[in-house]
Amino acid sequence: MIILVRHGEATHHTEHLTGGWTDSDLTDAGRRQITALAEKLALDFKGREECFRILTSDLKRAAESAAIIAAKLGMEGKVEKHAFLREKNNGLAAGMKESDAKAIYRPAATLKELHHRNYPGGETRKEFYDRCAEGIRAAADMEKENLIIVAHKGTIQNIIFYWLGFDIEEVNKYNFSVDILPSSLTVLGINKWLEHGIFLLNDTSHLHNADGYGIFNFKYYKRH
Repeated sequence: MIILVRHGEATHHTEHLTGGWTDSDLTDAGRRQITALAEKLALDFKGREECFRILTSDLKRAAESAAIIAAKLGMEGKVEKHAFLREKNNGLAAGMKESDAKAIYRPAATLKELHHRNYPGGETRKEFYDRCAEGIRAAADMEKENLIIVAHKGTIQNIIFYWLGFDIEEVNKYNFSVDILPSSLTVLGINKWLEHGIFLLNDTSHLHNADGYGIFNFKYYKRH
């Protein structure tokens, strides 16, 4: 099972800074969002013995979110920070006001470009995908390990595409995406037909009710 969590609301949202590699903190609202997610997740984990690794982006907004989740699950000190889980690199625009970043923004000729850099020193869409895919292959075995991954919208999208067997050229060709909201939870896994499945996607029910997610109730493949 792979549980994907996007960090909560961060100061770059409220201060109108660019996202990407801007190293923003969680806001008070963001901490409440992630605490609600962690408490709801803890209901599913109560009394269970599955072993999970927690991997997180090393940017502060994600690392703090991971620490909150780890504390609620009794996994303090087990958070692994990885730079490959960062959001798309926005180069010179990192840390800049959105209004100021417009001066160095380089629009692509079309919305289908994979090798274009929006900002000097930033990543292309393909470089971003490749970094995420290569990183997760090196850091973990998604087929066999139980993982909680705390990261960013674009990073989580790339991991989902990779899990479904799509490279970025195919994603581009078929023109599809998934939305990943702040503090949302997504669950991937192998189902009983040995298919790579998405069991939950972009779930923010923790912001509205306190029941568990029921993440262990789906028809996963049972290892013998």
